[in-house]
Amino acid sequence: MTRSRTPLLALAVSLLLTACATPDPTRPPLPEAPPGWRAAPLPHAGSPDALANWWSRFDDPLLQALLREAQAQSPQLAAAAARLRQARADGAQASALLAPQLLVQAQANRGANTASAFQVGSMAQGQLALQWELDLFGAQRAQARAADAQVQAAEAQWHDARVSLAADVAVAYLQLRHAQAQEEIAVLDARLAAQQRAWGEQQHRAGLASGSDVALLATLQAAAEAALAAQRAQAQVALQQLATLTGQDATPLAERLAAPAVENRLPQRRVPAAPAFQAQTLPAALLAQRPDLAALHRQWLATVQAEAAVRAQDWPQLSLGALAGRARLQAGGSSSSGSIWSLAPSLSLPLFDGGQRAAAKQGAAARREEMAALLQQRWREAVGEVEDAMQRLHAAAERQQQAEASIDHWMRLVNSAQLLSQAGLQSGPQRAQTQRQALAGYSAAQAVRAEHALAWVQLYRTLGGGWTEADATP
Repeated sequence: MTRSRTPLLALAVSLLLTACATPDPTRPPLPEAPPGWRAAPLPHAGSPDALANWWSRFDDPLLQALLREAQAQSPQLAAAAARLRQARADGAQASALLAPQLLVQAQANRGANTASAFQVGSMAQGQLALQWELDLFGAQRAQARAADAQVQAAEAQWHDARVSLAADVAVAYLQLRHAQAQEEIAVLDARLAAQQRAWGEQQHRAGLASGSDVALLATLQAAAEAALAAQRAQAQVALQQLATLTGQDATPLAERLAAPAVENRLPQRRVPAAPAFQAQTLPAALLAQRPDLAALHRQWLATVQAEAAVRAQDWPQLSLGALAGRARLQAGGSSSSGSIWSLAPSLSLPLFDGGQRAAAKQGAAARREEMAALLQQRWREAVGEVEDAMQRLHAAAERQQQAEASIDHWMRLVNSAQLLSQAGLQSGPQRAQTQRQALAGYSAAQAVRAEHALAWVQLYRTLGGGWTEADATP
């Protein structure tokens, strides 16, 4: 037995040393990324807490609380987290294939066969079986690296889902506050329109106004009331969207986010102001932090490794099998038992498969080229999105300055009209008309303020989760 075992062991050792000395053909220099692409770390280093804290720049505790509640309740995030767990499990499976597989086997049978000279007998055996694909040319290692790249892609997609959810919540919250501010303006405007109509009817009864003048005032009042109804509906839509995003019932959420009561004076409700942003340009590395681009980049790397795994199939494949155990045979009143073992290396080299491997390589190369093209296309789109968001943000900031100046102008006119009315130099209808004009200017200013804040959120979205003060420094 010693003489018969020696050649097998020598062959196994020789093949193993050959595998260790053979260079890995799946580790060529990594191909260049698509033109324009530059990798960068995820914003906030991928930390959910840091992402939520970033919104403290808005100086609105309610917004920060809503963002945290949405992050905790979102089915979208739950699905992204499940995909991440699945990718990690797939990666663990791919890595496990690199290690030997050890099995415990047991078998028992009873019958007549040649081993028992056709006598009724029984046999039982137990053994440990070892199976190991030595992966001489790295096919399994490439698959493991591809699976690891998919895990990184899933992590980036999970972070991208958080960024998108935060932006959606912020947009819904800003739209709600804007609708509430416009509702207050509409209530005050409708009250003034009703006063103007009442004064017109009085003047008509006194013969100082025509019926057409009264009809026009009635039409203007109806328009003001219709605008009020529209703003209330818009507020309900934004509230319901927030309730959906945060996983809450709309009724208690409405009480929590209720705006100050409307009083018979100047409007008090405000759209939260966006923080200042002075930079005219942003570095390309900041754009590359976008999680969706990071995910595409990792998916492209996965296709590179998957292609390498397919190409490795052209090379010999070596596997090693071994077992050791004991067996007992009983037949014809006699029995025997002893140790059993075997060592079975196997080396295979593909010669002809009808073009299957060639087709597999073509398909893998096509998938890699497709992913590279998608990454390049998305990169270009991202550049355009950031440039558009920055232009909108700067334009809205300029309009907001003009709108704030117009509010000051209209407020001075309102105060002047009030003084003239108290001095008997201006009638009530004239003062009401001045106040309505001032409300229209205030409404436009609030719309610009909301536009500026929404543009700020859009820039946050297009940058994949915000920026730092150092990034925004000109």
